[in-house]
Amino acid sequence: MKAAAWALEGLRVLARPGWRASCAASLFCSVLKTFAPRGKRILSNLALVYPESGDAWRKDLRRRLYEHLGWMVTEILALQRDPAQALDWVEEVRGADRVGEALDAGGGKSEGKGKGLLFLSGHYGNWELLAAWYAQYMKKRGMDGFYIVSQNMRDKDLSRLLARYRVNAGIRLLPKETPAPEIVRLLRSGKHIAALADISWPGGIVLPFMGHPCTHTIGPAVLAVLASVPIVPVALYRRGPFRHAAEFFPPLAVPEEKNRRVRIEALTREVSIALERMIAPRPELWFWLHNRWKQPLF
Repeated sequence: MKAAAWALEGLRVLARPGWRASCAASLFCSVLKTFAPRGKRILSNLALVYPESGDAWRKDLRRRLYEHLGWMVTEILALQRDPAQALDWVEEVRGADRVGEALDAGGGKSEGKGKGLLFLSGHYGNWELLAAWYAQYMKKRGMDGFYIVSQNMRDKDLSRLLARYRVNAGIRLLPKETPAPEIVRLLRSGKHIAALADISWPGGIVLPFMGHPCTHTIGPAVLAVLASVPIVPVALYRRGPFRHAAEFFPPLAVPEEKNRRVRIEALTREVSIALERMIAPRPELWFWLHNRWKQPLF
């Protein structure tokens, strides 16, 4: 196990809620602020999206982002002791009725009966806690089979560690390389699957995002069209350490259009808009470290 994965496992004992978690989060936040990973990329992205903002505002948002990420890692580690804690840490759920709307639109009443659901989110808030919370919610209701479409990290040791944490939280993993027909089969059988769609993928389509063109993955739209299921955007908003609010947004129905390509492009455009709405209220919770617009630094 490489140093980073080994260090995380070592710090897991400090991550339980309370003074231990505060110490662990302070350590993570200090490291992030000191080394400022992709710090210039964050500032460059913010300057592109918020051209009216000043340098001080952008640096303050970067600081708050690092603090959020420090607490995010702490919460992920603390969750391993008892994944059911996620049910308490998500203290409010807004728009829960929209899940029922989507199930009715898809022809199913619950997981395993009729068509499933495709949840959409981004690298926003504590997205790992969001997935764990929903997996635990389904378990509490006697439902099974919540999946996420996952991508391996470059660091193989960290990737294996994160996969272990996810499985421990009750999440089933679908590697990004999983053939689309298999994911469609799961959706048609009533499974609930979540995917993150805010990374610029090669081979996608170019659409505006936050006012600037970039490449969007068509993956979620393709799955929704082939499985005939709606997409339900969902996000987790931080209120404080171990305190969050989940929000389900209006379902994105598959457009009524005979041409499949047109349907996929139209739905991908709706995905982009949904992500913008998700991020707008609290931009400091989004992962600005990505080179989303493939732009040079400043």
